[in-house]
Amino acid sequence: MRNVYSRPVRRPNRRTVIVDDEPGSKALVEFVRRLSAFEAFDGTSLDKRGLADELSVSRPTAHRIITSFEELGVIGRRDGRYELTRYGEAIGEAALAYRNDVTTATALKVLLDDLPENVDFDYRLFSDAVVTEATYDDPFRPMNRFVELLEGAERIMAFNRSFLEPMYIELAHERIEAGTRVDVVYDPKVVELVLEEYSTIATAAFESDNVTASIHEELPIALAVFGDRVGVGIHTDSIGLPIAWIDTDDPEAVAWGEGLFERYRSEATSL
Repeated sequence: MRNVYSRPVRRPNRRTVIVDDEPGSKALVEFVRRLSAFEAFDGTSLDKRGLADELSVSRPTAHRIITSFEELGVIGRRDGRYELTRYGEAIGEAALAYRNDVTTATALKVLLDDLPENVDFDYRLFSDAVVTEATYDDPFRPMNRFVELLEGAERIMAFNRSFLEPMYIELAHERIEAGTRVDVVYDPKVVELVLEEYSTIATAAFESDNVTASIHEELPIALAVFGDRVGVGIHTDSIGLPIAWIDTDDPEAVAWGEGLFERYRSEATSL
């Protein structure tokens, strides 16, 4: 599943504003329910017929929307046509931000439910993320997305608490030999498995000048920073493959990923 939201969420200046005349619940519902009407009026003026055409609704429905919007003060009439008031523009932007926030949070549910409480995470930073989830027919989709990012990376900072399938271990070794710089933190049990099952590859990788490796017993998630892109993987306790991989190139999200990696690397023990 690919979820890319073309319109970024605008983050308001976080100040406390005391409002005596707050809109009632019916008005709030109307603002959210009629978001498409706000978008139709954005930057233009429309008459009832024009609104009906823009929204692909009947003329009576367009009439009810206009009547409601006039009563709520979000549109005004000029020369027989209707346009957003400045208040209406602000309400439309707020309604859009609300929809984007809900859409983003819904798309990231699998991640939000998996994050431990001690990991700070602003889901809005991932509003344009690519969300790749495993399916019954293709359980390898998230891992294949990870491989796609791995193959194009010149440097990787990552930590992982699960054992990877053999083909991905061999691919990572190939990338290291090709010059990719890797700074990785592993769960101790994963290192033991890798050394046991792939001693030659693992020993060569850990001894490479391109690799800095360490171990940490309480890694919260799977995380990788591929230069200017950050991704997080969600695993189950029973399998090593991720059930979802979520990645974005939002600079603030990348900075968050780098900060989280540095936090756990600073606590880790070098191999």
